[in-house]
Amino acid sequence: MTLRYRADGTFKIIQFTDTHIGNMPFHEDDHRTFALIEAALKRFDVDLIVHTGDLIWSQGVKDADQVFAKTLAKFDQFKQPMAITFGNHDSEELVSRSDLRRIFDQQVARRADKKHSLIHDDREAYVVEIMNHEGTQVENVLYFLDSGADAPLPIGTYDWNQPEQVEWFNKVSRLYRRGDQVKRNLVFQHIPVPEYWQAANHIVSGVNLETNEAISAPHLNTGLFANMVLDGETWGMFVGHDHENDFDGLCHGLHLVYGNISGYQAYGCLERGVRIIELNQKQSSVKTYTVKVNEFDQA
Repeated sequence: MTLRYRADGTFKIIQFTDTHIGNMPFHEDDHRTFALIEAALKRFDVDLIVHTGDLIWSQGVKDADQVFAKTLAKFDQFKQPMAITFGNHDSEELVSRSDLRRIFDQQVARRADKKHSLIHDDREAYVVEIMNHEGTQVENVLYFLDSGADAPLPIGTYDWNQPEQVEWFNKVSRLYRRGDQVKRNLVFQHIPVPEYWQAANHIVSGVNLETNEAISAPHLNTGLFANMVLDGETWGMFVGHDHENDFDGLCHGLHLVYGNISGYQAYGCLERGVRIIELNQKQSSVKTYTVKVNEFDQA
């Protein structure tokens, strides 16, 4: 479905990440996660739901396809537009990325319209457009990239953006470029790019408490961030993956941001919650902040 700004010039995105729903019958921690999802979507009047991966566990999980479908149903009951990408735990065994995409298309009634889809090695990159209120112009572009899982070579631990994805971003971003240098467009994926190491030294808000290398980025840099900078109209990137990080940091003028872990059946002591992203058409601005579950009533 087409997304557009409200009459007052606002558009609100809610980011969930790392919900890690596991085996059926669901664990009590999974039910806590479902309760968080429902409480958040009742509390926040949003225009788009985004999930940046690790919706489920799949390794050692029986009927992971059904677990995925039941997890999506928790979001879909609110009938708000949704867009997702996958993490390193979503398709580790029998279920594949293409299986999950098929289930998403069948399960979710209000899917945000995908543009410029590229599927390479069963990893999808696509664009979601946000139109102005009048529906006459694309106001913001949201790029979704599947950042993969484990490193395919013995270089570090986690996968890197494919060169084909970087080339895709470079080509597609040119199609939307206005030339005014206003940073308005956002990138979503699961695994952080290596430049998050630098952004951790320039934190605007949030914390960097991760003990696993502090930031679990790939050790091979394929240049996505460089193309985001050179684009001139990209505001920043939103990821998940590191459960103990929720910071917004700066690197070369771009925001490199973590979502807030939303799932209880996963490691980490960081309070569970969501990230809110507020766009303003009139001011061409982006504002973002996390809300912990114990703050939902006050937010």
